[in-house]
Amino acid sequence: MDKIFEMEMGGEKIRARLLTDKAPITCKAFESAVPTKTFAVNAKFAGDETIGMLSFYAPPGENQVPSVEPGDIGYYPRSQTLCLFYGEIMPFGYINLFAKVLPEDLEKSVIAGKKILNAGSMPLTITMTGTGSTNKASNIQHSNSTINKVLTSINDIWETEPSDVTFMRTHKRPPMGNFPCVIYSNFDLFWGTENLHVASNLANELELDSAKKVALAYLKRTQERLGKWGFPAATSLIEEASSAITRLDSKEDLITLLDSLNVYLNRLGSWIDAMIPWNDMDSSLNLLRTK
Repeated sequence: MDKIFEMEMGGEKIRARLLTDKAPITCKAFESAVPTKTFAVNAKFAGDETIGMLSFYAPPGENQVPSVEPGDIGYYPRSQTLCLFYGEIMPFGYINLFAKVLPEDLEKSVIAGKKILNAGSMPLTITMTGTGSTNKASNIQHSNSTINKVLTSINDIWETEPSDVTFMRTHKRPPMGNFPCVIYSNFDLFWGTENLHVASNLANELELDSAKKVALAYLKRTQERLGKWGFPAATSLIEEASSAITRLDSKEDLITLLDSLNVYLNRLGSWIDAMIPWNDMDSSLNLLRTK
C-alpha cells in the first residue's frame, strides 16, 4: 500500500507518495521525523523549487538523480532539505528522489510555490496522512552525552527562533551596521556545514586519529568565524563537541556527532536565510563599476 504524506504550505494542502521501494532508508528517516513544522522558501538558483529543512541526516546515494521533473520530491543531504520541484528546473546538485506529488495535486504545488517565492518564507507543516499536525518531540537516545546534547539542541531551536538568530536581527559592526553581519554569518554557517560534510566523509577513509584531527580543525575554524558575529550558544556547543571528539574511540560516534552538528548548524542557517529579503535585494541590486 502506498504511504501518503501531506504538505500544508502557501494556503494549499499537497499530497505526495513515498517511494519506499526505491529509497527505503530516506523514507524511513522521513517517516520518523514527521509530523513536523518548519518553513518553506524557494531555492535561490535552481528554478521552480520549494525547499524546507528536515530534522534528520540521511546519506547521499540512495535513488540519487541529477535531474528531476515537476512533482518530484527529493532529499538534499548537504542541507537536509525536502526539495519539491514544481515547474521549470535548473538542476544544481544530486538529490535522493524519495517521493512524488500526486498528479491531481501538482497544480497546488505550483500555486504554493509561487506564493512562497513572492513572500520569501512561509510556514510548512508535514504530516503522514491520518495523523495530526502537531510536531512531536525528537526521540533523543544515544549513549554519548554530547551527541544527546546536540540532538536536544536541534529540537530546542526547531520551531523556536534561536537566541543567536534573534541577536543577529540587531547586531552591528561599524561602519556598515547590521546587513553585513547577517549576510556573512549566513554564509559562514553555509561553509561551516560544508566543511562538516567533508570531515564526515573523510572519517570513513582515514584512521580515527587523523579523522579527529580534520574534524577538530574544521570545527575550530567554524567556531572562530561564528564568534565574530556573536552566536554564544552555537560556539559553546561547538566547543563542547570539540572536547568530546578528543575522547571518542569510534568512527561511528565521530560521524554521528559531525552529522548531528551539521543538522544543528544548518537549522541556524535556515532561520537566518529565511529572514533575509532576497527578492527585494535582488530587484534593487545595482552593481558598481570598478575604476
